Amino acid sequence: MDDQRNQDAGSVVTISADRYEEVAVAITSAVATASELSPLELPPLGDIGVDPEALDALFESSHDPSRRLTFTYAGLLVSLFGDGTITVSPTEE
Repeated sequence: MDDQRNQDAGSVVTISADRYEEVAVAITSAVATASELSPLELPPLGDIGVDPEALDALFESSHDPSRRLTFTYAGLLVSLFGDGTITVSPTEE
């Protein structure tokens, strides 16, 4: 299953991080899909203050439903959920 853009919700993309070796790669892929950019055109997560290794430690090995992290990346709102779901949506302005 490729990254899915929900046509009913504008540019919302929802993916499963389980499909990727690293959570940071999953996030970059989802944001690239939502923004219609190449992943190479996006800044590294470390440049925006998000530690890719910490993401893996928090979300890769555990499916704790109480975990949630939200941040802005490339002008989009990224939400990671403990079940492995990543949602990318427009920011509320």
